[in-house]
Amino acid sequence: MISQQVALNNSTAVKIITSVNYEQTINLHNSSGNNMYLGGSDVSTSNGFHLPNNTDVVVSVQQDNELWGLMATGTGSIHVLRPD
Repeated sequence: MISQQVALNNSTAVKIITSVNYEQTINLHNSSGNNMYLGGSDVSTSNGFHLPNNTDVVVSVQQDNELWGLMATGTGSIHVLRPD
């Protein structure tokens, strides 16, 4: 397992998970103090999956796909636990 912290901001989407040739089950935790949004490289506050502060979610990232994130306001970090 790999544990990492990814810094996000509210102006540019940041890649959280890179594309690989297998499905990944990813555990995410938002402890940033602000809301964040998850989605593709075009993620925004209007089209992204809303992840409120202090919330956990498990997502399945399909083969050859990426996961991106964006803060609603300010900056913050998302904690990621994923397989190696």
